[in-house]
Amino acid sequence: MSDSDPLSATPNQDLPSPNLYYPYSNLGEGRAHLLPSKPCRPRTSRLSSDLSPPPLPQKTLGRTRSLPTNKTLHYSSSYSSLPRRLYQPSPSQTPWEKLKRPLLESRSLEELPCGRVSHFGPDPRRLTFATPDWELGHFFQDLGSPQEVYKVLRACQLDSLLCIGNRLGTLLSGPWPGRGGPTQGFRLLDSKPCAESGDAWYYRVVRITEDTWHLLAAKVPKPWSMTLEPLDAEPPGLALQATLKPHFNVQSLCGQLPAGTLPGAPWQGPVALVAEVPSQTVADWIEANKELHWSCPGQYERQVCLLLLQLCGALTQLHMDSLGHGDLRPENLLLASPRGQPTGALPQLLLTNFARTRSLCPQLPAREDELQLGLLIYEMLGHGPALAQARGPSSPPLPIRSAYSMALAHLVTHLLQAEPGCRPAMAQVRVALQTILWGPGPEYQTQGLPLEPWLDIHRALLPLELAERLAGGGEAAGLEDWLCCQYLTEASPHMVGWALELLWGKLPTGGN
Repeated sequence: MSDSDPLSATPNQDLPSPNLYYPYSNLGEGRAHLLPSKPCRPRTSRLSSDLSPPPLPQKTLGRTRSLPTNKTLHYSSSYSSLPRRLYQPSPSQTPWEKLKRPLLESRSLEELPCGRVSHFGPDPRRLTFATPDWELGHFFQDLGSPQEVYKVLRACQLDSLLCIGNRLGTLLSGPWPGRGGPTQGFRLLDSKPCAESGDAWYYRVVRITEDTWHLLAAKVPKPWSMTLEPLDAEPPGLALQATLKPHFNVQSLCGQLPAGTLPGAPWQGPVALVAEVPSQTVADWIEANKELHWSCPGQYERQVCLLLLQLCGALTQLHMDSLGHGDLRPENLLLASPRGQPTGALPQLLLTNFARTRSLCPQLPAREDELQLGLLIYEMLGHGPALAQARGPSSPPLPIRSAYSMALAHLVTHLLQAEPGCRPAMAQVRVALQTILWGPGPEYQTQGLPLEPWLDIHRALLPLELAERLAGGGEAAGLEDWLCCQYLTEASPHMVGWALELLWGKLPTGGN
């Protein structure tokens, strides 16, 4: 099984345990004492009569039962080699941010979140199926205690999901094509655009560098490419887009196609090159799936939730950098086929057109993107833009055709609040969409059951499902599986509980 396989096993290896100490002695001196001396050269032993080995060095091991905050592990969810822009967090934190990063001071090891105890013992990721039996005692404090065994296995399950998620992200993102070199050549594949968004046309282009080639897309801005005067001007928002952090759902720039490189190209002047080759916009996708919406509303509305989830992931990172997109329309959202996925699989949504991107004020968030997201949900569920201009209680009701549209109707009510402070933050909306897709449902909330066991159960069952699917020759893990891995590895009972209250309860959604 190749390394690119998201479910490939770790090679079997015997790992030395740092807690094992062996008695030692000076073998050289011992052998010299046992060998007979030569007749011509009498040997005088420098050894004393006491042949016992020297005493072992005494080492005092200090053990603590609390975890300092500055040694908490943080996992990264980036899957691209693009340069990152430094991010300075806001000095003020909203209650939602405090829920995402609970304080860990003076918490016992039994209360630590699973997968966060590797600083105080053997790394759970080293515990594999091939671990020798005599090493199990170094991972489990008491093998006779089911609670102790379960605590370590919880950490192993979470680490396994993190590994699967990282490999799936690398597989779906593919190798970044880079910015090319001086010996690169280009070839235009089609004379017609492969996709048309609200601000640009996209043409398929092959870039050839020595013995490799990459399929890219030439991004030809509409207003800028139709006139002769501004050929040397840069399209609005392009410079900002080049400084954004890499994200799976943010269109990535990978260089420029100089003017005159492709004779006969249907554009003038230099154009930008993007790594993802789009096939359509969300507006095109809505039009093409109208029949599916009527015949199989549940299937269509689930795909709507998956596309919205990808959009919220990109917007959440944008908001972390104190930036607001400000132009969320179906014609500005591109769809592309993820690398290595079959035709007809869930498309990759790409956030583009940053001409109206503005800085956000941390003290008073405008929540304009959240409002536009509510309007976008209206359009994706069949309402035109004119019907979605109403706000709050006066907004037209969404047609309920499945459980997904019922949950989205509850979410839209919050997103279209007239007061910006009453709208949920994009990070909250993202967790709410994850909860709509993978649970727990409202019936779980009404029973008053705890959320931590629910997370533990599904963290254990998802790898089993992926393994059974792979062993049975079924469909390989794809984009939806990766999104589900992200949910189960990032979610906490606090976050899921907040999302359930947002969808089905009456919890205030203001960030202040």
